[in-house]
Amino acid sequence: MEISRESARRLMIEKQGITQFPESNNKKSVVDTINHLGCLQIDTISVIERAHYLTLWSRLGSYDKNYLDESAYKDKKLFEYWAHAACFVSYDHYRFYLHAMKVREEEMKVRFVKRTGKDVEVLDQVLARIKNEGPLCSKDFEGPKKKGGWWNRKTEKVAMDYMYGAGILMVSDRVSFQRYYDLSENVLPSWVDVEPPSYDERIEFFIRKTLKSLGAIKPIDVRKYFHHHSVKLGQTTKQIEERLKGLDGVRRFKVEGDKNTHYSLDEDIERLDTLDGDFSFNDVRLLVYFDNMMWNRERVQHLFGFESKLEIYLPQDQRVYGYYHLPVLYGDQLVARIEPKMDRKEKKLIIRGYWTEPGFNETEEYTEKLERNLSTFAAFHKADEIEWLG
Repeated sequence: MEISRESARRLMIEKQGITQFPESNNKKSVVDTINHLGCLQIDTISVIERAHYLTLWSRLGSYDKNYLDESAYKDKKLFEYWAHAACFVSYDHYRFYLHAMKVREEEMKVRFVKRTGKDVEVLDQVLARIKNEGPLCSKDFEGPKKKGGWWNRKTEKVAMDYMYGAGILMVSDRVSFQRYYDLSENVLPSWVDVEPPSYDERIEFFIRKTLKSLGAIKPIDVRKYFHHHSVKLGQTTKQIEERLKGLDGVRRFKVEGDKNTHYSLDEDIERLDTLDGDFSFNDVRLLVYFDNMMWNRERVQHLFGFESKLEIYLPQDQRVYGYYHLPVLYGDQLVARIEPKMDRKEKKLIIRGYWTEPGFNETEEYTEKLERNLSTFAAFHKADEIEWLG
């Protein structure tokens, strides 16, 4: 069996939950979306709004951003941990991350000393302060903030990060996006299942979540969706393929233009048979590169013919599309790139650049849908107007 790239990307769009904004939203909508996706990447860049809020917007439309924060830190339906990268994850999946925490705990002291050059007593000192004083953040420890980015962090901050990775600490809250750490026993809800899964059960969980989130997958997609370093998957691509071959309810096939075998759940095979003539989504969505659908650049390139170019880390003279541009999805194609910037003081969404993909011809219908989507986008960010530059 061989399916078209068109069918594979259409299935992916549907599995990512992008095809229809719900009529109304609540906190359950937010939690259910993250649960379905498996995780939601957290990012600090706020040219428009931080990426985790935007990934949800691409699926929910207008929703209250407080729903996400309250679900994580007040209602305790979500926790922060390494999944693809730093992510929000449903507490329903907590036990599948216990292995990664155990691995990091075993490595913690050696890695801390190697990273900081400090004695491991610092770990104990930081932990003692949190036990005695409650949740703390980096600024609660003496000493100036170091320059030089992530690698040159304050020693106590590094200590908290390592203990967070080891599951000793958890993020209990964020204030102005700064993480507050507390003892895991004080954060973890009593109802959460903390029984470690078996080795096979854990691997199968991440494989099946990837299948449910992407539709038609290659074995490498599992390692790139739930990043193998983040979740300590412990499986090579070849080992994942052997497991896929043996899973119940999973079938093999080829995708046009790719010699590698793909896999889908039985329920999605049935959907693939109808997608050529039964795909009704023809609206516009703006996506961020930190969106689950955009994580795997090679996959996006093959299915959409779209070259991902996250240019925030490039010098200005090497950028083609601007500091922080967003891919534009129209129906089942990525057709353009747009560079918005939020002027919060003036309550204005500024469009600094716009580029269509080669071969795409704008139509009146597309333009209307793009403008409508941008209006919704602007309203979500409390912008009173949209200003196009150039």
